[in-house]
Amino acid sequence: MKIIAKISRGPQKSEIVTPHLHEDGTYVVSPARFEEDYIRVANLEDFASQIQKGLKGRMSSPAVKGSRLFSPKSICIEK
Repeated sequence: MKIIAKISRGPQKSEIVTPHLHEDGTYVVSPARFEEDYIRVANLEDFASQIQKGLKGRMSSPAVKGSRLFSPKSICIEK
């Protein structure tokens, strides 16, 4: 499974990002940008499933400082 998004503005415009793997080994989806709303999921299949249900996903890349929250319409999921 391939899950990507492209940064659409700012100095890192066009940079490709993937789901951000947190230190605890989970990925984060969320209805809002606030940490208190984070829902941690164990794997990419669960991440993709939650994105398809309308939640946003936290994404990053080695070239991008920190992770960013992307809306479902900005995330491309290829099986």
